[in-house]
Amino acid sequence: MEEMSANKKIRDIICGHFLIDIYTPVLALILPLLIAQMNLSYFLAGLIVTVFNVTSSVSQPFVGLYGDKTGWRASVPLCLLIGSVGISLTALSGNYLLLLFLAAGAAVGHALFHPAAMDIMYRLSPPAKRGFYNSIFTTSGSIGYAIGPVLAGILIAIGGLPAVAWLIIPGIVGATWMYRNSRRFRHENPAPEPVRKPVQTVSEKPVQKKKYWWVPAGLVVTICSLRAWAYLGIITYLPTFLVLGHHGLDTFTASLVVTIMLFFGVAGQVVGGYMSDRFGRKEMLILGLAGAIPFFALIFSTNELLMYLGIMVYAFFASSCYVMSVTMTQDLLPGNVGFASGLTLGFSMGVGGVGAAVIGWAADMMGSLAPALYLLIIPTILCPVLALFIKYPLKSLARKKPSA
Repeated sequence: MEEMSANKKIRDIICGHFLIDIYTPVLALILPLLIAQMNLSYFLAGLIVTVFNVTSSVSQPFVGLYGDKTGWRASVPLCLLIGSVGISLTALSGNYLLLLFLAAGAAVGHALFHPAAMDIMYRLSPPAKRGFYNSIFTTSGSIGYAIGPVLAGILIAIGGLPAVAWLIIPGIVGATWMYRNSRRFRHENPAPEPVRKPVQTVSEKPVQKKKYWWVPAGLVVTICSLRAWAYLGIITYLPTFLVLGHHGLDTFTASLVVTIMLFFGVAGQVVGGYMSDRFGRKEMLILGLAGAIPFFALIFSTNELLMYLGIMVYAFFASSCYVMSVTMTQDLLPGNVGFASGLTLGFSMGVGGVGAAVIGWAADMMGSLAPALYLLIIPTILCPVLALFIKYPLKSLARKKPSA
């Protein structure tokens, strides 16, 4: 009975991750409509997404650190409710400051959700299958992130920008369902679970970091930040680029393009993680980052077919580096897995969010979005160059060493 209840709770958390990540890319999709309706500059439009990304990503590691020290975790259903309501109501707001407030509020829901959900996953998943369960949890969020734009695009095609507010329904239904299940779970398991403390046996030695550990770890985080800057910049402004640029697509078609792009990114994460285990993390990190460069350039091709090819394959290569960069940072910071994850998943994404506003400012200065977006090829090129200098063991060289 207890195992069945735990599995139901895990199912709820996975579904909740899927639901809350549906709302993350919606802001980028509605930017063209907000620009036209509120007469926003590219900088002010990009600042909406920046406020969301920075609030969510930068605060997330601090929320996790506080929870690790105190044992406090936010209510997962409440987080889902806040995140979904905040994003959905942005479609109804005609006031710019209220838009920023709603984006920041939704971001708080996202920031509180992930540490709480990951804690539940850790406690309830079987130790032997913890990696498998975590991979399902991560993939569920990526799939939700991918289908968010097309759901919003369908609603916009039916009823215009205000119709996006109907996205509030799955968030409310999902939060209610999770809340009822959580109450049932507590009733079936009334005994509180003791607080976990790290156990260290006499034979275990404390993990020691290498001297100047911050140099290679900082280099990986820098690469993650540059990659996030380029990738989030493209995701943020791609709908605007396709709708208001010379391509002249309607919002629904642009949402389909973004959704397919994000699914290519999901595939890149899966393939990149598998290939890094087999052929080496540093090797595949360099290959993935370098492979993204030519396809990034194709995004700005006047040939429609080449442009779509560039969008999809760039997303594949850029996302393939996601898992391996997180794992490399965790390896370089032994004993500080949470801190390492916060740097790569939180700080770097926050930097990418700030970069979206910078690109908007550049577009305003240059009088056009396309050349400003093309400037993102600079951090795209810097990434594989910097990756060459990371002091991290090469698996290919280890295989060539003769056995003792």
